[in-house]
Formats: sequence, structure tokens, C-alpha cells
Amino acid sequence: MLKRMADLGRPALSHDLAELRARCLVVTSRMARSGFTTHVTDPIPDLKSLDEIMLREQKSVSEEKFLNVVWAEKCRLLAKPAIIEQMKRRQKNLFGCFKHIDTVGDRPLSDGTKRLVNLPEEWSRRLGEADVSAMKALAEPLDFNEAMAFFRKLRGGEDTGEVSDLQRDALLAMMDQVQERFQCPEWDSEAVIQFHLDYRCIKGTKAALTSTLDKIGARLGEGKSAGHRISIASHTARGRGIDLDINLERSVARDIHKHQDSDRPVRLSGLAIELGPETAQVRGVLARPEAQDDLSQITHVVAEDFGVVNTSSLVVLKLPRPVDPASLPDTGMTKPKAEKYLRSHVSGEEIEVVESLQLSGRNFLARINELAGKIDRLRSEIDLGYTRLSRLRREINILLRRDHDAFVDEALAGVPSELNEVDSKRLTSMHVRFFRLFAAIGKLKERRRGIYRTIAGLKKSWFGYVSNIRMRLAQKYDAMVVSEKLDYVTIPTDDAGYKGRTFNRMINNGARSQYTSRADDKLAWKGLPQIKIPSFFTSSTDWRHGLVDKAQRRGPIFKSAADGKTWDADMHGAEMIGRWLFLKPKETVSQAFGLAAE
Repeated sequence: MLKRMADLGRPALSHDLAELRARCLVVTSRMARSGFTTHVTDPIPDLKSLDEIMLREQKSVSEEKFLNVVWAEKCRLLAKPAIIEQMKRRQKNLFGCFKHIDTVGDRPLSDGTKRLVNLPEEWSRRLGEADVSAMKALAEPLDFNEAMAFFRKLRGGEDTGEVSDLQRDALLAMMDQVQERFQCPEWDSEAVIQFHLDYRCIKGTKAALTSTLDKIGARLGEGKSAGHRISIASHTARGRGIDLDINLERSVARDIHKHQDSDRPVRLSGLAIELGPETAQVRGVLARPEAQDDLSQITHVVAEDFGVVNTSSLVVLKLPRPVDPASLPDTGMTKPKAEKYLRSHVSGEEIEVVESLQLSGRNFLARINELAGKIDRLRSEIDLGYTRLSRLRREINILLRRDHDAFVDEALAGVPSELNEVDSKRLTSMHVRFFRLFAAIGKLKERRRGIYRTIAGLKKSWFGYVSNIRMRLAQKYDAMVVSEKLDYVTIPTDDAGYKGRTFNRMINNGARSQYTSRADDKLAWKGLPQIKIPSFFTSSTDWRHGLVDKAQRRGPIFKSAADGKTWDADMHGAEMIGRWLFLKPKETVSQAFGLAAE
């Protein structure tokens, strides 16, 4: 079954709903902290162990009567995947930083020193090339588990015998930087939490939930508006239910009804509630069966080449006859097999281009580049702030007669009585500066998080728009969509369009997956068939001659090595992707097209 969400109205955020949200935020954070490992090098608990830990916390919450057990369980289920993902990301980030410890930024430091991007800024100046090379050589042969074991030894102060004291301190600083960056997820006052409402969450249990789903679902099927009120469980055990209004607007119902068909009916299978700082949102979970693709009636293909500068290049091809599913080639080819296939197969004028469209991402990339530059500047300020903070902490702890790396308490306590007046004033001054700087760093990090959110919203908006264009083309021609199997897209460092490591990460992190999930899910929901082909050599093949040569792709231009004919490279790539499934062996193609073996 395919599933998606539908808007079922925004009920008023009553006092009871606000109280439920506030308590759930506290409990979700508690659940997260109970299962989150203390240090990046700590082994991640298996699912069974994690459940045992978090269930104990859930039981504690229930015994305190702080939150109804129904909602406490929902909080646990919300926190669990979040902390698992964060713990995995934290360790993967440390492993990646270690493996690429010699990576330098495209922008040098203010004094011209090349910045080691995976280490705190001060270490770019303190480490020599020999130190960096030694650590790189150490990291090279280690797999993930071996690297984690190595860092556990470093953290425990064990003598590894493989690094100097300076290198050890640098690696510990890198570990601390990762530890600081990937902390336990927190659900603060600005968070929006979403809970799926099963029968235990609703007063009247299964009968009430079934009745609600049937009533709203029937109106959905008719394309008509509907209003209904349910009562959900209180935030406390056996408390008075919380009224929740469901409001299905006519425009939403009509849009869903428009895409109904007898073979794949859409039904309302569940309810969810989202609680934000100021608003509540009720959503319906829609479900419909997956379509059984019938390619035998397909006469058109929408082919897409997904790129960076040109986000999507689309070509609509008209086939000379409907698709014969039995004649389609294997789409799971390895790279050598794909090359052999493309060299021995060609396509001619029997396949007609009826429409083409290119969606330029230049403005999108320019905005990403601008925001990435702001992130770079903020990162530099944050790193500099942490360097100053580290020095202040050391000086404060020296005066307090404590370990140099000990945490600084917000309340200045335990001041040695033997401190003279000058040192006492200096200590007070540094303590004030420490927390003033700490607060300033927090504000810088919040600004950086805001930019990350802006970038995420920008990508969501742009990729959503592009995916809608592709879907409408497929609907227009009742076509099959053909695209490449790609995991990610990025710009190489030697490319003229390369704009730096941060820019690349902003494009690379989830760019392809975000677009693919939006675009492919829409096609599946509409019942439009799609096929993924191997990406090998699609940008460097002349389909007319079966000529595979990387030299034919020259930046934005594709120029045939056979006869000098040129295309826009991305549009050529899209057309090649569309023809890929329908290439014919060279020997069976008419020589009237001027085809010759290489």
C-alpha cells in the first residue's frame, strides 16, 4: 500500500492541547537522554537493549503520573529513531573526519595558512605536514570498527604507540569537536511533534476511531467537505478527554476524489496530530494499492537527466509502437556490460522527440552558494570562539586549582582562599567573559541552524516544483518515466562551477534523495510507470553510432566524434536515457541512417 498525508484542518490549540504538547516535549527529551550514549566512541546499543533502557524511563514517567502512559509510549517511539540516527551520524562523522584528516578548505585562514577542515581551527597552525601525513597513514588501513576502537583507546589514555603527543591531542580535539556537534536530540519550545493516533489515544477506543475513519473516508470518496469531533486521551491518566475538531475542506476532498479510480481506491487508514508552538494540525493517512504497471499500452516516454546546473532536463519521446515488456533490456547491468551494450546497439529516427524542457537551477545554486558562504563565515567565527573559550577555561581552572579540561560551573564556587586580590578579580573577569562568549557562540550556532533550515526549505520548494513538472508531462502523454539510478550529485573540485566544500555539502546532503523521494512517490501515487536505468556512459554515448567516448562531452556541449554534430549536453543525456531501453543491435538497423561499426 502507498501512503500519504492529507490536511484535515487546524483546530484551535486549546489549553489542554498546549499542556499535552508541553509535557510530551519534556518526556520525549527525557526518553532521548535515557538511551543516548554518553560519548561518541561508546558502542551504540542494539535495539533490544535500547528498548529495555527506554522502557524503564517510560515506566518511571508513568509512575510519576507526569504523563498518560499512552502518550509516554508515543514519546518513546518518537525519540528512539531520532537518537539511533544521531548516534550513527556522530560515529560516521568522526570516522569520516579521521579518514579525511588531510582535507583542506578552499579558503585559507586570515594568515594564509591552509585550513584543515576536519580539525578545530587552531590545529591548522599547530600541525606540520609530517604530522598530518602520519595521521592520514594511520587512518588509511582502519575500517570503521577498528577506528572506533582506536579512539576509545585514545580517550582512555592508553598508549597506542602510534601517535606523538601533539598528534594525540589533535585527534582528541577532533573527537571533542564531533562530540560537541552531535549532541543528544532535544525537543525545545519551538519543536513540532507528530503522533499517529491509534485506538488507545481516542476516547471510545476502536469503535470511535473506526466510526471517524468511515465517516471522513466516505466524504473523501464523494469529494465533499466534512466536520467531525473526537475526544483524545488526556495528558494524565483517567483525565477528561481533549476535544479535537476534524475539518475536511472541500478543496482537499475534491483533489483526492479527482484521482480516484476503481482499480486503486483511496481510503482513509489513520489519523495523526501535529502540535506546534502556536497551532495544531490534524492529518489523515491516505492509503491506496500500488499500481500494476501495464507497459503494453505505453507509446510515449518522459526521460530525465538530473543535473546540478540544470536541475532537470526532460525529453518526451514518441515510440513507433507500444512497449513490448519482454523485449526490454536488463536494467541491472554492471558497468562493463553497460558499455558493451551501448557500443553494440544504436537508435535511429524511428523514435521521435515531441517535446523537451530544461529547468535551469542557476538561481537556485546561486542562492545555495550565498548561504553556504554565510555558513563558512559563521563556522570560522564559531571555531575561533571555541578556541578562545578553551583558553579561558584553562586559565580559570588553573586559578581554581582544577584539571585544565574540567567543566566551568555557571556559579563561581570553590575559589581558593589563598588567591590574592589581583588574581581574584582576574578570575571573576574571566568567568564573566567565559559565559558571555559561551552565549555568543550559542547565538552564532542558532544563526547557522537557521541558515541550514533555509537551505532545507529552499531545496524542498525547488525539488517539489521540478517533480511536479515531470509528473504533469507524464500525465499529459500517459507516458512511462525513465531516469538514471543515481545516489548523489556533486561538483568535482576541478570543475569550473566548484564553489567550495560547504556549497558541495549543501547540494550533496540529501539533494538527490530529496528529489527522488518527491518525484518518484508522486508518480507511484498517480499510478504512472517508471523505470531506472544504469547511469554508466549515458552522458558520453552517441546513440546513432554506438560510439562511447568521454571526450564527446565537453562541458555544456556534446559533440559527436563521428560527424561533429552538437547538442546541449544535458538534453542529449536526457534523450540518451529515453532511448536506452529501445536501442537495437547494430546489424539489424538500416544502413540508410549512415550507421557504421566502430
